[in-house]
Amino acid sequence: MSFSGLEEKVLEQYTFAKANLIRTAAWNYLLDSGVQWGAAPAVKGVRDAAVELLHTLVAVHAEVFSGAKPLLDKTLGILVEGLIDTFISLFHEYESKDLRSLDANGFCQLMLELEYFETVLNPYLTAGARESLKSFQGILLDKATENVSENVENPGHNRRATRGSEEAADDRQDGMSVSPDDLIALAQQYSSELLQAELERTHINTACFVESIPLDSVPESAKRAYASFRGPLDSPSRNYRGNTGSPGYSRNRRR
Repeated sequence: MSFSGLEEKVLEQYTFAKANLIRTAAWNYLLDSGVQWGAAPAVKGVRDAAVELLHTLVAVHAEVFSGAKPLLDKTLGILVEGLIDTFISLFHEYESKDLRSLDANGFCQLMLELEYFETVLNPYLTAGARESLKSFQGILLDKATENVSENVENPGHNRRATRGSEEAADDRQDGMSVSPDDLIALAQQYSSELLQAELERTHINTACFVESIPLDSVPESAKRAYASFRGPLDSPSRNYRGNTGSPGYSRNRRR
């Protein structure tokens, strides 16, 4: 839809006012959630920190929906793209400090939650946001590949495995070389095991977004989960679990 000059100005001022709120939420998620990404615990699901991050956007959704509904899609599109760009900015800003190391568990945790965000926020992902998301996934893949390979050459600690995915992670860190495709496959395994259940578990927290999702734009990974409270869904918008080595971020990791 087209916007008047006044609407554009209001939109610009509103999104600018929310920018610091989004940055704070992203900072809390990445850097103040109690996780040491270089020695992350086993992946059990989507963390509370991820749901709390979405609550920031839920509040914006409620505010704009009640006061300026025609601006909802564009407002959230701008803020969601800004959120992903903020992830990238924070990663580079803290890469030599809090984010200097990323182990296999940390990588898989972040990948699970990024796919969770992508699924829930699907209606508001602009082309720019999708490109930034692939870029961020690629940055994480590079970092994890570098760090896990260093740990293989200089093993420091091993975790006791408690489930299939964790055993696979430990096997890769117990003296075997680790490739990007290994990490991608491991992340996909966690996603296959956990994402659907986490979408179901948290659907009340994100219901405002789910109600807006077009039936033909939901990823395959969420199809059954959404079907349980939304009705049948049609074809997915992407093929994250196509071939093990061929998700979008695997092709973009050296960008």
